[in-house]
Amino acid sequence: MLILQDANDSLEVDLTSAITTNQLPCVVSWRTITTTGYTPGRTNINTNSTTAVTIAPAPSTGEQKVIDFVSILNVDTVAAEVTIQINDNATLYKLIVVTLAVGERLQYTDPAGWQVLNNAGAVKVLNTWSAPITGLQSVVLGSDVTNANATANTIADVTGLSFAVTAGNKYWFRFTIPYTSAATTTGSRWSISGPAAPTMLNYTSHYTLTATSETVNSATAYDIPAASNASSLTAGNIAIITGIIVPSANGTVIARFASEITVSAIVAKAGAVCYYQQIA
Repeated sequence: MLILQDANDSLEVDLTSAITTNQLPCVVSWRTITTTGYTPGRTNINTNSTTAVTIAPAPSTGEQKVIDFVSILNVDTVAAEVTIQINDNATLYKLIVVTLAVGERLQYTDPAGWQVLNNAGAVKVLNTWSAPITGLQSVVLGSDVTNANATANTIADVTGLSFAVTAGNKYWFRFTIPYTSAATTTGSRWSISGPAAPTMLNYTSHYTLTATSETVNSATAYDIPAASNASSLTAGNIAIITGIIVPSANGTVIARFASEITVSAIVAKAGAVCYYQQIA
């Protein structure tokens, strides 16, 4: 619980890093307490990159203020270092100092205290033994996606099977994609794409060749392999793509696929899933 005790106390946000484009929006909710009841209130305000900004004003004489909720979202184009502090009659007491990556949010609630949420809305967990920063997240393909391009081996997105990434963060991912083929003589290829020039990219892909064999690839660049394999089952195929990426720009990692034969459909089936996790 955060309490502003008297007319000398206020809650402030201060930035110690430069803003390039967009100031950070702040939303704060509180209750002003008196001997007879309480009155709810709220502040909506943007940061000021040159001075501290009051996000919860001091209560009036004879009142106290209980802070229920604080939200500060980094909508700028670079990371921002944010300080939350109590100003007690011009004496500053720092509560928390965090660096928010683009799209991340600093949040306070009475039950959970201070938390940082990543750009997918998951709570970041920081520790010293390199455990995952976010919980395991998933995306499920809602409907079939077909590639029957008029040019053989033309790779295309599995639209709807993707996840957002932030520059400089490290992500583990695994796509598991059931698919069908128009004929056993129509092969396929399965890969990924994402933001240009990743700092790190290592992944493998495994997908059906026959009932007892599969194609296996290892890659450090997008859209690998360059060619499709030569056969499939008409049903019962599976493609698995697993890897690690550190993007150098914000963007989206997405599964990709191609058909070996002109106008011969390879269909990524609804229910395909992508699991991913920010690990650093």
